[in-house]
Amino acid sequence: MRLLRRYYKLKKRHLNKGKTKIIYIAFVMIAIMLLNIFPLKNNVYALENDEKLTDSQIKDEIERIYNVRSACLVSGDCTPLKELFDTSRKYGKWALEHEVRRVKYLSNWTNERDITFTNIQSFVRIKKVYPQGKIIKAALEESYKFDYTYCDDEKNAINSFGVGIRHTTSLIKKDDKWLIYNDWYTDCFEDAMQAYDGEIPNNPEVSLQKVNKGNLFSEASLNFKPFYNRENAVAYADKYCGAAWGSGNNYKYNKKYNDYNGIGGDCTNFASQVLGDKEGGGMSLTGAWVPHSNAWANADGLKNYLVSSGRGSIIKIGTFKELTEASSSLPGGAVSKLKLGDLIAYEKGKGNIDHFAVITGFDSKGYPLVNSHTTDRYHVPWDLGWGDKKIRFFLIHING
Repeated sequence: MRLLRRYYKLKKRHLNKGKTKIIYIAFVMIAIMLLNIFPLKNNVYALENDEKLTDSQIKDEIERIYNVRSACLVSGDCTPLKELFDTSRKYGKWALEHEVRRVKYLSNWTNERDITFTNIQSFVRIKKVYPQGKIIKAALEESYKFDYTYCDDEKNAINSFGVGIRHTTSLIKKDDKWLIYNDWYTDCFEDAMQAYDGEIPNNPEVSLQKVNKGNLFSEASLNFKPFYNRENAVAYADKYCGAAWGSGNNYKYNKKYNDYNGIGGDCTNFASQVLGDKEGGGMSLTGAWVPHSNAWANADGLKNYLVSSGRGSIIKIGTFKELTEASSSLPGGAVSKLKLGDLIAYEKGKGNIDHFAVITGFDSKGYPLVNSHTTDRYHVPWDLGWGDKKIRFFLIHING
């Protein structure tokens, strides 16, 4: 009798589980049906001229424009840029001139380093839209993916890096075509473009002489010591480098820390996180070096702290030419001494450290790659965007 009661109890439990499963499946089917009937919200924006745009249409138009711009960076041909901007207004003209300068700079940079960009692609995430009369204004994040090869590499190994940029962009429609009315953003190439003008050259392609640098850079080896975990530091830098293509954490910074974008920049704050967060390098905090302190978030403060505390040491200070100049002891120059998890400080003018970046990798030729915030960078060649002759670099080895 007891066995019979146990049998019915088990049977009832099994039936209840079956009912739960049926209810769950029904719920999922209803949810799918509702999504088909009521799709996710795609806001519609009405302009003064009765033109209407949805979020997805705005995204598509901006991505189309940005990817034409990216194709010009690959080809070195500035002429297609003329069709992207409303040059009847000063803001559109300024935006066009800026993009022409970018093409010229990047063409020069690739020629000097004997590399070729094979593809550059932009992905856009719209954050907010503001209709203004005949103009549609959008706050957005752009994730760039850059692919390149070395010209003398018989295997044509493809190297990739990412950059994340935050824009405030405005579009205006003319002759049934959307154009850039203005485009404000913090450019990762800005400090290297001072020597370039915004005039579109008569020749379609910016042609510059190739300089064969040879294989200057050797692979840097990992060197683990107790108080600084280089492997974790690189993993942290990759996870939290923000809006750049290649980054993790859904393009978001680590919410544990303040974001200093817009109030001086977040690059040094990020470098300190990479060094000291438990998820990162795990370097122990001190009274002088803690979140929000001058040594943590200020570029000069971090450089001075690392050197004075003995936690970091200067490999060498100099211009790009001085740091890459070959010697009998260092065929790849001083930069070949950098290891994963080391830092580079960027000086604009004597005694003014303006930026920090973390060494996170080496490309197919051993060229050091960096991650940073403001602008967000993922595995970007260490000097890209910093080619001005006035720029000096501090190569800082973390002594751990």
